[in-house]
Amino acid sequence: MFSPETYVRRRRKLIESMPEEFAVIVPPATSKPSSADAHYPYIPSMNMVYLTGIEQPRTWLVIHRRRGTESREDLFIDAYDETYAKWVGSVLTVEEAGERSGVKNVSFNSGVEGWIDRILMRWGVRRVWVDYPLQGLRGEPGTRLGFAGRLLSAYPHIGFERLSDLVFRLRMVKEPEELERIREAVDLTGKGFLRALKALGPGMREYEFEAEILYEFMRNGEKTPAFPAIVAGGSRATCLHYNDNDSELEDGKLLLVDFGARSSWYNADITRTVPVNGRFTPRQRELTEMVIRVQEEAIRLLRPGKLHSDWNEEVKEYYASLMVEKGLTGSAEEVEKFYYHNIGHHLGLDTHDENVISDQLRAGMVLTVEPGFYSAEEGIGIRIEDDVLIGEESNTVLSSAIPRSPDEIEAVMRGGD
Repeated sequence: MFSPETYVRRRRKLIESMPEEFAVIVPPATSKPSSADAHYPYIPSMNMVYLTGIEQPRTWLVIHRRRGTESREDLFIDAYDETYAKWVGSVLTVEEAGERSGVKNVSFNSGVEGWIDRILMRWGVRRVWVDYPLQGLRGEPGTRLGFAGRLLSAYPHIGFERLSDLVFRLRMVKEPEELERIREAVDLTGKGFLRALKALGPGMREYEFEAEILYEFMRNGEKTPAFPAIVAGGSRATCLHYNDNDSELEDGKLLLVDFGARSSWYNADITRTVPVNGRFTPRQRELTEMVIRVQEEAIRLLRPGKLHSDWNEEVKEYYASLMVEKGLTGSAEEVEKFYYHNIGHHLGLDTHDENVISDQLRAGMVLTVEPGFYSAEEGIGIRIEDDVLIGEESNTVLSSAIPRSPDEIEAVMRGGD
């Protein structure tokens, strides 16, 4: 995906945050069974992808440093299996994995637990950082969290930490190579939107609109979107995570579409709201332009040095005052009747990219900015979402080329570019 030097540099930054003596363990994600002999599509650990560029299953990264020595990196991968190759496909060789990741020590994963035991038992490393997702009290632990529990049970005397936040801090500020991938994903998202928008009309079903988008993604080489699209016509758009996408689109109604393409695991996340028949009613135009006005103010308020939560509250306060001004609510406290989500999230290797909420916003971060207006009484759901790169002096809307305003949308639907 990137040069091996990129991954070497990222791991070096991680090592620099460690004490003199440490062990870092990044276990692999696993494919989850669905039914019979079927499995859900495999999605690698994005922290593994970020640190090594390796996407294949059952890959482990172990980094350690004993007191008075240099740090050492070890990558553990599947050995070649002839039967697996016949049924599923080949795996990286030791040489290929080393060339892609920049890790000099690559061996087979059958020896990974023995290697970890050696580091902790024979060499006495007492501080360990393990990467694993949190599931909470109500969640079901996966293999990474299960490994972390097993490790702590076997070595209850060690200093045990979760690695993930340290990697998240690295991922939050995007490198130039990452921004290029996000721009590619945004560009393809725009192409899919234009194709579907030109086909839109009353009587079309929501999944047909989605199919036009996915077709454009696939014909450009991206078989999997960033996430399952929300394609919601009329009052269905007031449900934030509506995903049935099976109803007929009606004349005179609005269509909300929340979707995004992917490029080398990096994601776009865009929302547009458009008239099914190609023409906004005066009321639909008024509300859409209001949401755009809120978005423009939110982008202006998105500045380095703020906490994400403070930015969200600033936008909500502005939106509440605007609703009062327009007579939509009688008081600022009623804003949540029509706007009941936060203003945006980090974007990158994950659509809702990992982040550390206690850290201030910084230049180089990419966030979505997505105000909305939802009225069940009127049967209207409107959301406008763009992907924004935070700058030191000003921000860059990466998705600015994708038609957004009522005038731009109507022009495309009339047959313009």
